[in-house]
Amino acid sequence: MPVTGFAPLDWFLGLLDTWGHLIVAGFTIFENLFVIGSFTPGETVVMAAGFVSEMGRLNPWLVGVSSLVGTMIGSNLSYWFGRHGGRNALLKWGGKFFDEERVIAAEEYFDTHGNKTVLMSRFAAGFKNFVPVIAGASRMRLWIFELYTFAGALIYTTLMVMLGRIFADNFDRALAVARSLTWLGLFLLLAMLAVIFWGRRRYIARKVDLFVELAEEMESAEHDHAGDGGEEHTPAREPEVDE
Repeated sequence: MPVTGFAPLDWFLGLLDTWGHLIVAGFTIFENLFVIGSFTPGETVVMAAGFVSEMGRLNPWLVGVSSLVGTMIGSNLSYWFGRHGGRNALLKWGGKFFDEERVIAAEEYFDTHGNKTVLMSRFAAGFKNFVPVIAGASRMRLWIFELYTFAGALIYTTLMVMLGRIFADNFDRALAVARSLTWLGLFLLLAMLAVIFWGRRRYIARKVDLFVELAEEMESAEHDHAGDGGEEHTPAREPEVDE
């Protein structure tokens, strides 16, 4: 295993080298759980496992399988949570991110565009764990949910593992740059991490707002289309002639 010189990171990489497949599965499960997943860096762990698979003993194929299995388990737990709990569960446990108006708009949006949303949510950090719950609450058909969740997870996992392995190929250069950091550089790095952590909630809220706006726009367009096509033209009555 490579040595970075930063003890906590070296410890974590060593842990990944030994227990990586279980760690990846565990983090990806939690990453896809409702609310909890917003604060779980699953994508970072998958990338780190890809890094270790290039320079250590991990099997990259098993890393990918572990990520897929974890993603499917976590997503299904969230889906069934939404399916059984419905709108009330969303409002109770996700009240800081959702209100009833947003939930209704999301459910209406899912009726038409749910499959695409499930697929693309794989690449929305901090938001992917909300989509399965909405899918369950809106009674999205299970086989469609499973199909698009698996497809998105497959693309996402492949990308994360490849990024980790590409970084490993350039590890020596990256390590040389990292070791040249001054205390100012370290301070800026910690500040950046703090901004990312504290800004994550606002990021999620913005994602929800954009999601609701899109749902409302689609609903308005459908109503306008229905109104244009549904107008009935009453034929003009002929004037009555007195005999």
